[in-house]
Amino acid sequence: MDRSFDASGYIESNFVGPRACEALRDYDPMESLRWAEWAMIRSATIMKFVEPRLTVVDQWEQQCAKLRGDLKMLSRQKVNVEKEKEEAKTAKSKVKKDLESALADAKKKGVELQRLRDWEASSSRVGQACRELVKLAEDSVKATEDALKEQILVLAPDFDVSLLGAWKEVMDGQIVDPPPGA
Repeated sequence: MDRSFDASGYIESNFVGPRACEALRDYDPMESLRWAEWAMIRSATIMKFVEPRLTVVDQWEQQCAKLRGDLKMLSRQKVNVEKEKEEAKTAKSKVKKDLESALADAKKKGVELQRLRDWEASSSRVGQACRELVKLAEDSVKATEDALKEQILVLAPDFDVSLLGAWKEVMDGQIVDPPPGA
């Protein structure tokens, strides 16, 4: 396009001046009015056809705007959910570690408890053996005491052996029972 174009000169020379009169010599204004009327009717018909669709387009635009807002909200919620999911994953792994640690501790305590039960059973057997040994020792001491009393009675039949005993003590030159609790 030429930058020096003179639009007002062009309009005056072609549409308003003497050339315009020549071009408009056969001009019928009624024809122009009919054409204008027909164009307006055509435009009104098109508008009548297009207007409901424009309403639908407006509704679609409103729905799209609402959906864009919903999409933004859902995006923010997605970010929040992903954060919560990551936090839950971290918490889950911590709980899992804690449970594994508690399980390991329980297993250790179970082993220790089994050792304690084994020791108690062994201790019980040892205690039973000790009680049996003490009983045998008491019986042995009693048998020895009875044998010594019989031997003394053979050597000195008139001697009072009731004062003698394996558990008796000599105090101040006399044979006495031991004090209680000794």
